[in-house]
Amino acid sequence: MGRKTLRVLVWRLHRFVRSRSWPAVLALALLAFEAPFYSYAVAPALDERAKLRAQVVTAPRTIIAPSEPFPVDTDPRVDLVKFYAALARPSDAPDLLRRLHRNAEDQGLLLRQAEYHPARDPEGKLMRYQILLPAKGTYPELRRFLAKASRELPGLAIDSVNFQRQHIGDAVVEAQINLTLFLSTPL
Repeated sequence: MGRKTLRVLVWRLHRFVRSRSWPAVLALALLAFEAPFYSYAVAPALDERAKLRAQVVTAPRTIIAPSEPFPVDTDPRVDLVKFYAALARPSDAPDLLRRLHRNAEDQGLLLRQAEYHPARDPEGKLMRYQILLPAKGTYPELRRFLAKASRELPGLAIDSVNFQRQHIGDAVVEAQINLTLFLSTPL
């Protein structure tokens, strides 16, 4: 296309636009935009939806049974005995607390002075260790520590975690972690 032809085309387009009202020009522009948009965005989405619907229709409608069936008629007293048996004993508390500190150090956390408050449950066979653990590290290190500790220490419950940063851009956060370690004690 030559330079003269392009100038004539621009002139005709300009003349066409000036001879129409702005709503008509807007409508024509939207119509010109609609065809490519439909071809590149809407049509592929419709095809994908049709494929997914076909998969749903042809999917098997069987219910997968769990590997261990849930017992229907269980005695709650037996379940309670199993629960208490799964918890550690108070004599294991120092070892569990060492493992908790080791997990924090393995994740790169800097621990400060922790507080421990043992309390016996007056109505049950539980002893609780309320643990206040001030820690300093990055957010991912804190998350990995909490996930690993809750997996590896039986009877550990995360009560709350409070984060604080000195400045907005700091990667290091200070955290106050409140944990409860449940231990089983004979009556």
